[in-house]
Amino acid sequence: MKKILIFSFLLTTSAISFSALENSAVESTMNITATIIKPLTVQADGALDFGNILASSTSHAYSSFTVKGEENTKVKISFDNLSSDGSSFTVPIYSNNKDFFNITFNCTAKNSPGNFLNHTNNTIILTDGGESTLSIAATAQPRKDQTPGKYTGQITMRATYE
Repeated sequence: MKKILIFSFLLTTSAISFSALENSAVESTMNITATIIKPLTVQADGALDFGNILASSTSHAYSSFTVKGEENTKVKISFDNLSSDGSSFTVPIYSNNKDFFNITFNCTAKNSPGNFLNHTNNTIILTDGGESTLSIAATAQPRKDQTPGKYTGQITMRATYE
């Protein structure tokens, strides 16, 4: 009987102790928010058309990309699989017989002329209207022995929110 009384006492004491610990718990509330933003779109505003070029001559062409999205947000710009020398990129264009030559181009935001985008300077800020136009200025200089024919290639620009 004495053991039952001791056991009952310990059980009652433990229950009281645990309820006292439970009453000393603290808590905090974390608010959750989410803002859905506009998806980014990128559009080429025209082809870089050099027209007819003589071998070993230099020709220039101009076009642009327009990026649209959430107003006043940072957007990272990149060009897929292209090498850069700092202020310009190089992209090959090919003929049907697999001959090629390189086109060199630079990219600047129209509202920031002379600020060339490259692998390290690659962020723009969309305007109050949620867009930015990126100017592409390109130079073609085929080799002296360039095979005559039509040459084609592509520039793929990628935009991602920062």
